[in-house]
Amino acid sequence: MGINEETPNIRKILVKCPHFLEDTFNAFPFLMALSEEFPKAEINLLCEEGCSLAYSFLPFKARAFERPRDKISLIQTHHFCANFHDIFNVDLFFDLENTFNSSFMGFNFRAHERVGFGVGWNKYFLTKNFVNPEKLSIEKKCVELLERYTEKKHQDMKISRVRNEGQQIEKIEQLFQEPEPPKFIMIMLDNFQNVSKQIVMWTAFFDSFQNQKFIIWSQNDEDLISELFFKVDLGENSLYMHRGSSPKEIIYLLNKVQGVVTNNIWSEGLCTYFGVNAVTFINNPAVTLPGYQYFYFKPQRFFIPETGPIKYSYLDEERELVEMNQVVDHIHFHFKL
Repeated sequence: MGINEETPNIRKILVKCPHFLEDTFNAFPFLMALSEEFPKAEINLLCEEGCSLAYSFLPFKARAFERPRDKISLIQTHHFCANFHDIFNVDLFFDLENTFNSSFMGFNFRAHERVGFGVGWNKYFLTKNFVNPEKLSIEKKCVELLERYTEKKHQDMKISRVRNEGQQIEKIEQLFQEPEPPKFIMIMLDNFQNVSKQIVMWTAFFDSFQNQKFIIWSQNDEDLISELFFKVDLGENSLYMHRGSSPKEIIYLLNKVQGVVTNNIWSEGLCTYFGVNAVTFINNPAVTLPGYQYFYFKPQRFFIPETGPIKYSYLDEERELVEMNQVVDHIHFHFKL
């Protein structure tokens, strides 16, 4: 029996989003296909604390709610769900986290139908569970869950979002009032612990530029950024610090800069989604990286070890570089500086 015959009156949907910050954009193909499958349904997203910003960039209206970090145990989860009155009368619950705790959330919200992959004991809280495709990436696994539920394939789906003007940041706008506006590179950072261990790498990076202007962006503490980059030899370059988490401001910045350099998967996902010219510095070769199978654009990545050659990867192209100057030459060419 098809989905339209089984579930004709789905008015409210709740999605438990992937647990980790770096996985937020992996859920976008699923969410966009979900909105097309149920265009009249109210879509609510439940994510972990600090993860809701990404979902502000979805092209449809969705309410994103964060679970506090102190509400993780089963008892705390039960109290959180029982007292969270913004979400009620849920017709359909999708579990993209696929843990005992996340399926327990759907049960506590009394969702009429609860859908997920069966992973151990969590299947007892699901009304419809499917065999877990363990070898699939999070992005593919999320889409496959919808495909199995709706009995409809989405293999040809590709997503992106067109950048619009966003919301002006007055101090940055003034920089572009010059007769010849400068070509800025934006550096998007979140993991300061890793950055602080890479002083030598970042010094070599900045030393390879001459009179280049950078915007350092983070949604975290601006003073921490300033303190960190005070230790980095900037050479003849200049920095402008900007802290903020307004989606419109971020879109504005992405429109203004020539390109983005980042060292975290969240920012890589954002740039891939918006089709921004960007490169990602990866220092841990063992980390599992998104494949962006359902995205129009793909990221450019530099794998930079403590010792040995730098490896560049983009689509089917892979090559080795000897020093940071070659990385910067690549950035100059592709950012049209």
